[in-house]
Amino acid sequence: MTGLLKGKVAVITGGSKGIGYSIAERFTKEGAKVVISSRNKEELEVAANELGSDCFAVDVSDSKSVLSLKEWLVDTHGSLDILVNCAGAVRYDGIMEVTEEDWDFLISVNLTGTFLMCNKLAPIMNDGGAILNISSTLGLRAMEGAVAYCAAKGGVVNLTKAVALDLVDKIRVNCLCPGVVETPMVKNRIETGQATREYLENVQPMGRMGTPEEVASMALHLCGPESGWTTGSIISIDGGQTAA
Repeated sequence: MTGLLKGKVAVITGGSKGIGYSIAERFTKEGAKVVISSRNKEELEVAANELGSDCFAVDVSDSKSVLSLKEWLVDTHGSLDILVNCAGAVRYDGIMEVTEEDWDFLISVNLTGTFLMCNKLAPIMNDGGAILNISSTLGLRAMEGAVAYCAAKGGVVNLTKAVALDLVDKIRVNCLCPGVVETPMVKNRIETGQATREYLENVQPMGRMGTPEEVASMALHLCGPESGWTTGSIISIDGGQTAA
């Protein structure tokens, strides 16, 4: 590794597993002081021990919980250089079936959570810092039977652009839109019969799912010094899915 993030303080939500964990692992190897967060304290502590990172349990959809993280960060690290908003949730229902409860849940975790983390933590970020929001290809295109998730992730895409303009003189703000990545959540869909491996692989023209490590490599680029002129960008990492 090249030490691209040496001395930087990075907070990664949803960092206890999947894409968030891989980003935390890569950032740690590149020299960052990483803080991972999630709602599940037990999973979080196990992951932090494996990574050798700090951790702080947070419900990103709750402003008081996010403010507690902010206060802890100021007391522990003084300031922040990198914020990766990877915490998310998914439920699948069409417009006739989706409940208001599911709608509120998906909007609160995926969209409001991203907003709150940016809103509360941007004031303690150092000049030249970077925010990376993790959306989805379903933030760029629709899919039958995923109305709330599509709306939430689409909101993250445009939120990213608006925040990038607001912070253009201080912090770079970008967004990654992964296709189907082989995470524990996706493996669970296969194991429970919600979708077949063949179907999930063939959603991408390349004929396979992505890996969390591939997403982490792009995250490193967008949060590191080599993308200093990149802000407000929405980047697909999806095996050609959105090109098809």
